[in-house]
Amino acid sequence: MVDNTSSGTSDRTVVNRRNLLRSLGAGGIAMTAGCMSSLSGQQEWPARPIEIVSPWAAGGGADRTSRAVASAGENYTDVAWNVSNQTGGSGSVGMNAAANADPDGHTIGVAAPEIALFEHLGIADLSPDDITPIMQYTEFPAALLVHEDAEFSTVQEWREYGQSNTYQMANSGFGSSWHMAAAAIASEAGVQVEHVSYDGAAPAMQAVVNQEADCTAVGAAEAAAQVRDGPLQALGVAFDKQVEALPDTPTLTAEGLEVRIGSWLGHFVQSDISDERKQQITEVYNSIYEDEGFVEFMNNNDFIRVQRGPEEFNSFLEQQYEYYGNLVDELGIEEQ
Repeated sequence: MVDNTSSGTSDRTVVNRRNLLRSLGAGGIAMTAGCMSSLSGQQEWPARPIEIVSPWAAGGGADRTSRAVASAGENYTDVAWNVSNQTGGSGSVGMNAAANADPDGHTIGVAAPEIALFEHLGIADLSPDDITPIMQYTEFPAALLVHEDAEFSTVQEWREYGQSNTYQMANSGFGSSWHMAAAAIASEAGVQVEHVSYDGAAPAMQAVVNQEADCTAVGAAEAAAQVRDGPLQALGVAFDKQVEALPDTPTLTAEGLEVRIGSWLGHFVQSDISDERKQQITEVYNSIYEDEGFVEFMNNNDFIRVQRGPEEFNSFLEQQYEYYGNLVDELGIEEQ
């Protein structure tokens, strides 16, 4: 059974730059911090347009929700908010770019389960300790998708077919959350799969639409339009209850697969950003989360709203690091 529920805390003890500064105490660095603030314009935020770096291709959940955040953010600041797509490395290219940007609050990154996976799979030297979490704002369970013309139309038929045939199963990149979801579902079902990587959920779905791949597992909200109006069929969702995005799709549990897994999204800034700047950004994000336009977008597009602020989000990330480390071991996924 695979269950992506988070409880407890990680035993890892990693001292990064942020923790080191805190351990030094305020007395010895107060004057230095004040001087740096004055020299770098720390009192001014935002002083120029804000860039959100989405680490996957346009059209997926990270891209679409980040654009909704950007649109709402302009209501609470006097600058433009833009989204850039920096893909590759299962999200590590974009996340690294944001994590290593100047710590002035003008470059914001998108965090997803991948940041808890990179080190476990040898993809990148990047983990939750290398960022400052700002807010998690959504989660979405995985949906198992096939083409509407597939030879199977139920989970049971998919399982039976996959026990004597090997599926080409698309995912959003090696070590991505949707790779892990696909592997977990396939393992629980006992089917044979060959995982094929793409640069995001949208290209993975398109591969099934084009019948380049037999199936995929991506977010229910991401898949809703293609299931409702397009050529895809959702066989089940890896959640503990049916979801509004796919109201006619049963849970995988109801179909005999004890697996609950998916993804989530949040935004972060650099590990060495000042506490003052972190608080300024957090206050804007609190407004964004309640913004009428943002709420309407999330509801209209079936994204489940979940809010975790900096401290709670940080604890959640540590739990995710431990969870995915155990899952990698359980599934026997080897480093690249």
